[in-house]
Amino acid sequence: MEMSIHTKFDSPAIVMMMKFSININKSANFYFFIQNLSEWHFSNRKDYNDLWRKELGKFSEEEATALKKFKEIRLQHKSAKTIFEQAFFVSQNPWEKLKIDLPPEDYAITQKVFNNLEEKFNLLWEHDLPLLVKWQKELDDKINEESLLKSILDALIALFNSPSSEQEVKTYLLFSSPIHTGGGANIDKQSISLEISRYPTQDVNHAIGIIWHETIHLCFQNQYFFPLLLKQFPNDPQKVNFINEIIIGSLFPKGILGIRLLKNKPANKLMANISPEQTVEIINLTKKYVNDKKPLDDKYINTIAEILKKQMR
Repeated sequence: MEMSIHTKFDSPAIVMMMKFSININKSANFYFFIQNLSEWHFSNRKDYNDLWRKELGKFSEEEATALKKFKEIRLQHKSAKTIFEQAFFVSQNPWEKLKIDLPPEDYAITQKVFNNLEEKFNLLWEHDLPLLVKWQKELDDKINEESLLKSILDALIALFNSPSSEQEVKTYLLFSSPIHTGGGANIDKQSISLEISRYPTQDVNHAIGIIWHETIHLCFQNQYFFPLLLKQFPNDPQKVNFINEIIIGSLFPKGILGIRLLKNKPANKLMANISPEQTVEIINLTKKYVNDKKPLDDKYINTIAEILKKQMR
């Protein structure tokens, strides 16, 4: 069952900088497929499910029941960086890992769920694996380009008042639809995911922008900047997360660094409930800090909050 395809690093020129490994992992995609279809979380991609159901045909009553049972089990755990991500993304032996960490009854149910859906998953995997391999090559050729890495890291180190990072970020490629992509930093402290299989490869710079957006979440936000947000809004984690997402979006994939360094088109709206006018204001403010090579500070956060005051009531 287990299958992983990894990239290797040969260039000594980037040893002292952050670098990315682009990974294709069958178990990770199987888990992504199951958990997304179970719709256990608001972030599950409904359009992926619609696409898969259209292509894979009607789900049997047994398959539908299996998904409901997995939803019940998944809801018993926190939303990110759980034993499920550790098993299916990181572990070489996912089922051995789960057998140790899950209660026996939950383990047996989970194994049965995957067995019930394996035939449908394999049909999708057979179709999308060549697309994932194509994306792996496309990203390999560009993501670790030395001058791009240096330009991005210089900006992020200044903005987030962060020491230089020599971390390798493992990037796991996952299924997507042709018109929707996304990412997450929900696996562990070294890894991110990128939903990309069916997305057009000519939009590689947008994909690189998503990788950097998630890398900021993973590697840059927590030491200096997130504590500033928590200080400003100590009793409102929802507001903290909302502002944090907007600010990182003002950098990548279609914020100022995505526009400037990746030639991505500017975002019309940073989020669905943010107006184009607010988007322009926020990106211009972030641009000033990028140009001045200044760390994001209390004044910056307060100005963002003022721009977003309608959404923050």
